[in-house]
Amino acid sequence: MKTWGLKMKQSWAGKALVTLAVLVLSAPAAAQEDALKDLPGYVDFGELQSFYGEPKVMINIGGMLLSFMTAATKDDPEATELLNGLKGIRVNVFETGGELAPAMDQLQQVKNLLAGQNWEPIVQVNEDDEQVQIFMKADGEGMQGLTVMAVNAEEAVFVNILGQIDPEKIGEVMEKFDVEID
Repeated sequence: MKTWGLKMKQSWAGKALVTLAVLVLSAPAAAQEDALKDLPGYVDFGELQSFYGEPKVMINIGGMLLSFMTAATKDDPEATELLNGLKGIRVNVFETGGELAPAMDQLQQVKNLLAGQNWEPIVQVNEDDEQVQIFMKADGEGMQGLTVMAVNAEEAVFVNILGQIDPEKIGEVMEKFDVEID
């Protein structure tokens, strides 16, 4: 029983350390994004704030913060290995309020840009009221970037993962944390 209590305290301390690192050490989102722009897997999603306002979720993680996250996963070798190859994670989620046209236009522009930069389409769902596009950028060693764009009547989601990405490791970590993609 004492061992369980010790592990529980270590887990809590680890979570507190990660939270503190996020709050205190993360640079402003714009600075994080600027540091990622020169990486081969970076995707410029354009500007949707002028139409939808501030995103309801905005995540820009790179550099030092990603290193702290990697260190915090030392008890989970699969997560550590996955994070070791990453250079950045960017997520923007906007509420569309049923106004699909600006987000659909932006998705199409980014899709055309990626096609012109030799990104490979992995998944494409093209319906009148919903679009999902997943692209990957690869080199001889593996994936350098993964981009997910999804737009529906409720929200527009733009995700960009940069760095060396092993698809098998993503699946293992997601399975371990019981994450399902429908």
